Amino acid sequence: MRTKSFRTLLLCCALPLFTTGCESLFAIEVEAEEICKTENDLSFPAAPPLNGSVEQTFQVPLGDFASALPDDTDVETHVRLKLFDATATTDISGIERASLSVRKPGSTEYVLLGDFRRTGTGPTNKLQLTSSGEVDVLDLAKQEELEFLFQASGSPPAQSWSADVKVCVGARAKANYFNLLF
Repeated sequence: MRTKSFRTLLLCCALPLFTTGCESLFAIEVEAEEICKTENDLSFPAAPPLNGSVEQTFQVPLGDFASALPDDTDVETHVRLKLFDATATTDISGIERASLSVRKPGSTEYVLLGDFRRTGTGPTNKLQLTSSGEVDVLDLAKQEELEFLFQASGSPPAQSWSADVKVCVGARAKANYFNLLF
């Protein structure tokens, strides 16, 4: 009777191990809680009169974030905006909407990371974007740096202006060795 109970218990414990598959045993995951870059005096072009928009791209180095990941396998990368804070040299209260996107590797396509909508009135020289959530960008972790695109619309300053910008992102990447081995 004791042996039958032991066998049943052993089978119940082993069954979940066999049903989950072996694939998860051959994965490696790396995570950077926060990667930040500060750009002082980042220049922005003058906006056209009345309602217009401005765009600016900038790079954030990843360093050795993905050095532990294999070169010959796809990497699933998740990126989340943690902070985007801009302090301009002029009044930017005319900016009604703004967004920050990251460029997909080897593509001209951008993926939205965060946005801003003006809620207050009165002059201001500060702008903060909020995260739109975690996005999945395949193989992004294998890049040496990330390319970001900042876009602002409404009535941005009609003259060229600059801002001190700080951007922080969290990144998580996962690579699967299962297909390489079997």
